[in-house]
Amino acid sequence: MSHMSRQEELDRHWQDLMSMCQREQEYLAEHRHPKLLRFITEQIDQLAADMGFSEQQIKKREFRAAKDGEHISRLFID
Repeated sequence: MSHMSRQEELDRHWQDLMSMCQREQEYLAEHRHPKLLRFITEQIDQLAADMGFSEQQIKKREFRAAKDGEHISRLFID
């Protein structure tokens, strides 16, 4: 059984973060699913913090990364 490489983990975390942010925006715009929205918001906050983003970036939802081909090569962290 192989362990996920750091690169694969970063790619997966970034993809999860972007997906949750998109869902958060949809629920906010549609004023739907308040309990699910609260859960997703908490998940975004936790994952972004675990990835090293600053409190300010998390609050503003300003997540940026550089790609090298198909993979995330760098996160832009304050």
